[in-house]
Amino acid sequence: MKHPFIPVLVLVILSSALPTWSFLPASSVVPRAVPHSFVLLKHQVVSSVPSEDIPSVRRIIQFAVPAMGIWLCSPLLSLVDTSIVGLLAGTADQAALNPAVAITDYSARCGFSFLYTAITNNIAADTDDYSRKDALRNGIRLASCVGTVFGVALMILAPTLLRQIMGRGSSGATDAVIWKAALEYTRIRSLGMPAAAVLGTTQAACLGLQDVQSPLRVVLQAAFVNLVLDVVLVGAGAGAAGAAWATVASQYFALGLFVRWLTTKSSSVDKESSACVTRGILAPTNFPQSNSVLPDRATAKTFLPFWIPVTITQVGRCSTYIAMGHVVSTSLSVVAMAANQIVTSIFYTLIPVADSLSLTAQAFLPKLIQSRDKSATQTFSLNLLKVAILCGAILGSIAASIPLALPLFTVDHFVMEQVRQITPILTLIFSLHGIFCGSEGLLLGRKDLMFLGRMYGIFFAVVPICMLQIKRAAKLRRNVGLRTVWMTFLVYQLFRISLWVGRAKWLQDREVSDKDA
Repeated sequence: MKHPFIPVLVLVILSSALPTWSFLPASSVVPRAVPHSFVLLKHQVVSSVPSEDIPSVRRIIQFAVPAMGIWLCSPLLSLVDTSIVGLLAGTADQAALNPAVAITDYSARCGFSFLYTAITNNIAADTDDYSRKDALRNGIRLASCVGTVFGVALMILAPTLLRQIMGRGSSGATDAVIWKAALEYTRIRSLGMPAAAVLGTTQAACLGLQDVQSPLRVVLQAAFVNLVLDVVLVGAGAGAAGAAWATVASQYFALGLFVRWLTTKSSSVDKESSACVTRGILAPTNFPQSNSVLPDRATAKTFLPFWIPVTITQVGRCSTYIAMGHVVSTSLSVVAMAANQIVTSIFYTLIPVADSLSLTAQAFLPKLIQSRDKSATQTFSLNLLKVAILCGAILGSIAASIPLALPLFTVDHFVMEQVRQITPILTLIFSLHGIFCGSEGLLLGRKDLMFLGRMYGIFFAVVPICMLQIKRAAKLRRNVGLRTVWMTFLVYQLFRISLWVGRAKWLQDREVSDKDA
């Protein structure tokens, strides 16, 4: 059988619908009879929420486009690294980024995401200005502590983590060069983890306050600084290590911009702009000073409910990407490693475009749910779906154009050919990614964390096992390659989309049935 892992995934997904698996709350294992139509807005009911307070398609787009800045920072910096290293340092150094970036970016996403989700949801649901400022201040303190601990741990564990991805055995001069470059890159990037945690938390807080302009401005400026430093350092012969130093410097530069923005008042800010909400929000004249470097217990407790479910969700997500990096690094050629680094860098730079839909749902949905107006939540869900379909069409078009941009990443024609083989798969993945992120955002906005945590707990085990079958096939000298790895990911993505859309539809139909009853 060409893809022996598909029946396993089918069995797991279908079994999740059985009551004995208890993925649904105990009180809702046997749901009410609901309409079987897949139209989100099925029942027309009078809304108690003014129509201008329900986000329209235009308002969702205006919020979601700049909101991509919250997830765009790290992958955009890694994309710049990949491009400059490939052009100025060569294929071997670019291949070294494949395992190194997998460790730095994916582990940070797993470790910090609960901070972002928690502060966005908490601030979006809070209507008291003083409480919002207090949550932001303590969120920054918690993020600095988490980021520092995480950075120290990454610095110490870097060799162990790299061995797990690249394999314990390495031979030949090429392997030695890749190992050295990957280890240097990972350890240098660990120095930027405190800045990454605090920067992401402040950006997420801005989204909770519906300020979507500030995060995007900071990300674009940081990317420009990273580009300049990459050209200087990598061009001077520093290789992958130079790219890492450029990224760390740009992260702290971006953090400095944000700190200045939040602590300095300005009369020049446009009062009609969403950015005026956050400008100077932590200025000394507006907020009492505190010498404590630790968050208070009350605020820390508000983050605790998000910690395990969101972290499990992200671990379940990232375990797939890490497994992909492991299979490529241990079973395929240096050319395939370089090609995969280009593909994953582009992949992680484009997915924030759709991830912003998830953040948009988390920013608007809590208030609509608090209003107990089912019609308002239905209208918002339908509008979000329209934007998700449009987003998928745009992303699919961009993915189809990847071969045209390859000269910006490498001069190796063999690497280019490998990337071209993956392009049709990426096009399909991105065409559906908007629907995936929008539906996941609806689940997060409803705080359906138990379901997401349990499903990603299953994926954490099942999907890497499926990926490792490719490694086994490669050792048996079967006809597998980079295309096989990404085909496996496509199957996984299709299963997730089916699950998330079905779950969101089920929850919405249950709300309608409860209201009708």
